[in-house]
Amino acid sequence: AVCGTYGEEPRFDDSNRPPSRDVLGRATWTAVHTTAAYLPDKLNPDEKKAFHTLIHSLRILYPGEGKELVNEILSDGSVVSELQAVGTRGEAQLLAWKLHNAVTASIKPDEKDVFPKQLGIKPSNFNVLKTKGSASSLFQLQSLNANLKKQILEALDTRWKLTGGLVNKHWSKRDMLNLPPDRTMLGRAFWTYIHSTSVYLPKYPNQEQLASFQGLFDVIYNIYACPVCKGHFHLFYKDPQLQKEHKAIATNHDAIMFAWKIHNIVTADGIHRGEWPDRHLYPKSAHFNVSQFLIPSKDSAEDQMEILDTCSKTDMLVKQNCLDKDHRFRTIADVQSRWQIEGGIDQPLTDDSPDACPPPAEGQKVLKMDMYIMGKCPWCGKAMEKIADDIKCDYTCTHEGQELSARLKFNIHLVGLNNGTYKEPWLQAIHGPSELVGERLELCARQHYSKDYQYVHFLHCMDENVSVIPIRAPECAKKADMDLDLLVACANSHGETLLAGSYGYSSWMGIDITPTFVLNEHKKVLGIPGNFTDIVCEQLATTSKPATLAEVSTAGGSYHPSKGQSLDLMVTGLGVGFITMLIMGGALIVMRLKGKAEPYERQALLGERV
Repeated sequence: AVCGTYGEEPRFDDSNRPPSRDVLGRATWTAVHTTAAYLPDKLNPDEKKAFHTLIHSLRILYPGEGKELVNEILSDGSVVSELQAVGTRGEAQLLAWKLHNAVTASIKPDEKDVFPKQLGIKPSNFNVLKTKGSASSLFQLQSLNANLKKQILEALDTRWKLTGGLVNKHWSKRDMLNLPPDRTMLGRAFWTYIHSTSVYLPKYPNQEQLASFQGLFDVIYNIYACPVCKGHFHLFYKDPQLQKEHKAIATNHDAIMFAWKIHNIVTADGIHRGEWPDRHLYPKSAHFNVSQFLIPSKDSAEDQMEILDTCSKTDMLVKQNCLDKDHRFRTIADVQSRWQIEGGIDQPLTDDSPDACPPPAEGQKVLKMDMYIMGKCPWCGKAMEKIADDIKCDYTCTHEGQELSARLKFNIHLVGLNNGTYKEPWLQAIHGPSELVGERLELCARQHYSKDYQYVHFLHCMDENVSVIPIRAPECAKKADMDLDLLVACANSHGETLLAGSYGYSSWMGIDITPTFVLNEHKKVLGIPGNFTDIVCEQLATTSKPATLAEVSTAGGSYHPSKGQSLDLMVTGLGVGFITMLIMGGALIVMRLKGKAEPYERQALLGERV
């Protein structure tokens, strides 16, 4: 949540998931507008340079399609002149306002009015991309009359600036929209932007990208809006070791580690001063000591965590100021899992299947169960073995001696890596290339044989021996009364898109452990505990809600009694041969974390992402 909510974030975890396109956009504009609103009346050279760095970072670092859009806008001659002319707080605010409106005009051309709406200014005045070569039709900042400029600046101050400045007093509701950001909201916005830019950098950024990313920390040093936070930043930022690490950033992993260290330094200070007693250094599971990130301190030169090089496992345990290679990669993987959506932010972030059941009756309880798996995960197979017979439209169980029932809404989602994009995927499965093939077939079974959860029987059969997936596909298709040619044709034509969407959705939901169950978008269950049925039944009793009339009238929109319907796919007629061909296709294998035996598997990157 950045000055608002994480829109669609699941209730079971409201802080540990990558930002969507909307969330990252909201965070970025929060950082830009709030920074502009708190600038001094007149900017000195360092402040002006820092503001330029922040604005240009949007066209250099912003992930996805938004970067290209901002780059086109910032290439317009009039915008270039206006940015160069910024020398006061008001001019910076107006420049940020125009840039934001230009983006809005490009992506939402039907918007009636731009901010502030009471002035009735039309988006067409800001559509830089459509008016290239006819700048006279654009809104020129230099031509604003004094009265209109005053009204715009007053509206910007009202929206982005707290009376009395950024202080420790917080809004009573974290998810209030359209209020000036408090100190916590601004911090969350900046960290969202910085961490997101770090994880989406290419493996080897070019010089412009490196300079822009490094410059973001100079932005904080020179013009961060919170004076208390900036004051602390001034105390540690010039530390010799830290500056050495800052200058040495050369790869995506270097950028991730530097942002991680800076964030932990800020957190360690708050913990040390008692301001944040309930917070922890990231990742929590690593149990880092505050002293490793407490800068400045009398022992910081010796104690602080060094990130330029890895050390031996012995030195890591004895000196406690460095990471060995495995722990460095685990830290990077944790940061990526927290901030990066597989396949990028420009994707639908949905992973729905056709309705398996008729719509519930009005007043009938609905139990939602999402299962996150990998195609060849042994523990996922054991979990499917345990639940398969219970996956029916009418779910029944006993809770505290009472028989309960509900309409079940069950779905599976796949967990894996996408080193490409949603539109041009480069998928990697944790258990090797054959897992990719099996996962495509399983998602196609979900799409074409959803009625009464017929596809669950196919998955259950495949999971009886995960080591030979997908070789058992012909046998399992026959056993589940499915057309193998249809599954293969779907896997050939749509399987990669289905799988890329499922990987993206799972990572967006913050899932990197399989199997994971999420019940009623509320309860997260790792693995398949012995009392799993009791957990499900408790959620049915306490968090399942009766279907409303509106839900009854719309829920069955995609429910089709017929099964195995084709989507005009080209049937190959040679299912087994196609499956074998895909296995031999040479997809890359990702190393997985090997630890003590647990009823789930953990996705991790113990090697370079390709």
